[in-house]
Amino acid sequence: MAHKIGRIESIILRTVSETISYKLKNPHLGFVTVMSVEVTKDYSYARVFVSFLGDGDPKAKLAILDEAKGFIRREVAQNLDIRKIPELRFIYDDTEKKANELEELLLRLNRKVE
Repeated sequence: MAHKIGRIESIILRTVSETISYKLKNPHLGFVTVMSVEVTKDYSYARVFVSFLGDGDPKAKLAILDEAKGFIRREVAQNLDIRKIPELRFIYDDTEKKANELEELLLRLNRKVE
């Protein structure tokens, strides 16, 4: 069962990434990276963790993805061979941003020590 969920998560990740990159035509979205996907055991929901490169409000970009959710879900359905297609929930993943901020802080502290 875990193997099947993992395979489904990877298919959803690839499909959502390709759909956002090549089929969504919204200049306000910018560059989106799909970081990971988590599917519930009953396939009801898929949490899609995304990160945004560049300027702009992450909440506004999430709203754009939410508006396109139906279209993206149809693209996912064409690539999955299961009866129940999960509802997509987009979640902003700011891990990379926090890591960059922490790294910058450590560099500044290191300069003060020297």
